[in-house]
Amino acid sequence: MGSIEEEDPVVASYDVFLTDSEISRYVFQYIDRPQDLPYNAREEQKPLELRMKPSTGLVEIDVPIMTGRTYTQEKGLKYGEAMKKSRSARDGGSFGVAGGFSGGAMASSAVRVKTEGPSDVEVFDRKKMVDASSLILTQALGGRIKPAEEGDPVHMLGTFKGKNLHLSPVTAVVQLQPQVHHLDALDELPKGRGGKGKKEEEERTEPEARAIDVKVKGAEEGSAMLAGNLELLKRMQEEKWKKFDWIDAETEESWYTYENFMMNQNPEELPQLEATINSETYLDGMSAPRIDPAHPEQTGWAMKQNRQKQRDGVSESEDEDN
Repeated sequence: MGSIEEEDPVVASYDVFLTDSEISRYVFQYIDRPQDLPYNAREEQKPLELRMKPSTGLVEIDVPIMTGRTYTQEKGLKYGEAMKKSRSARDGGSFGVAGGFSGGAMASSAVRVKTEGPSDVEVFDRKKMVDASSLILTQALGGRIKPAEEGDPVHMLGTFKGKNLHLSPVTAVVQLQPQVHHLDALDELPKGRGGKGKKEEEERTEPEARAIDVKVKGAEEGSAMLAGNLELLKRMQEEKWKKFDWIDAETEESWYTYENFMMNQNPEELPQLEATINSETYLDGMSAPRIDPAHPEQTGWAMKQNRQKQRDGVSESEDEDN
């Protein structure tokens, strides 16, 4: 017994405290971004804005595009002009799923960003000179909060402060990936048919909803699926964005938030947690069903009942002997 303890010694012990579970905490995962290139001010890609639709769970983040590398000005001009001229951009809504697959509007199109180099960047495009305001300079990252279901894992954020470990429950884990709003904007522009007057007339036309391709597998099942999808898309389109400023992790304000919302401020006032199960019940819950060699037909609950009867019999015999 002594040798086992020496091979697995206890090197440290901590008091565990739980923080306020009413505070919303989200973990964002950038599935196509290397770990050594975070979106922050040090990498010159601090997110500009966070948008959420809490009811339908949509999340979007605007990040600046690094125009100094892997950037084609011709395409940046093409998509930037599309974003400026798009009816969606002027209406202030959303493209893609957030807009219900209709010509909704683009919330992030009005975001201004600091460009690299001179503010007036000249780009040659068909003998026409344009400035940097015509370029697309932001990239939208988007995802959706998965509604919680019974049996889902509970994620916690751990913070050490001395010998105390503070655990904070995570509201949701959201995977974010690049959105193609610039392609939606380009597709939404009126196709060139006729002169300038015709084009302006088309631009003033109200955006029409686009067809949604839904595969129906059966009469009842398909109708329910279609109704549910259309209702969800309608709610996504009608819900307004809630916008939040992005605070860089290395700022004083960020550290203040970290200190106040990731650690319990009054640990001495917290009640002591008490276990509601014993060790045997815990092991049964964590392990595969155990089998009694004497009664292999008994497993789980039946085996526990049999063992309890045996214990009760032993206790009664000891009382009679005393």
